[in-house]
Amino acid sequence: MKKIEKLEASGTTNITEGVAWGTRGLSPGEPFTEGTDKKTGIEKIMIVLTDGSNVFGNNTTGLGSSYSSNGYLIDNRIGTVGGSSATNEKMNARTLAACDVAKAAGTQIYTIRLEEPNVTTGDMLKNCASDPDHYMDVPSRTQLDEAFDKIREKIVRVRLAS
Repeated sequence: MKKIEKLEASGTTNITEGVAWGTRGLSPGEPFTEGTDKKTGIEKIMIVLTDGSNVFGNNTTGLGSSYSSNGYLIDNRIGTVGGSSATNEKMNARTLAACDVAKAAGTQIYTIRLEEPNVTTGDMLKNCASDPDHYMDVPSRTQLDEAFDKIREKIVRVRLAS
């Protein structure tokens, strides 16, 4: 327990990877086969919560960044080897593309921007969400329960059967 308490977060935020893995988990295809396709009538719901903007981890080393799921910045896997602004723009576009794939597969997406003041990130999350009312801006973690309550109210439906 003491070792866990000493852990400190470090690294980057890659919202695209979260959306992509969420889609994989909800789909019937590999690597997870427990999901369903949109024809079954089962609702697929994804909640994308971030407390940061898309960050590649740019640095001044010869590789241009720390290592990520996209390799190093110098590998040019996201379409730029430019600075932080350029990588954020490319990563946001990739996140929106991943959101479009999830929505096309029948997934309802709710997004939450937690304690992240970046307007561009907020706009990207609004566009990622299935509907404008599926996006929530939560400036303080003390308001997070309220955001999840709103989501729950939208997705829980009473079903009566005899």
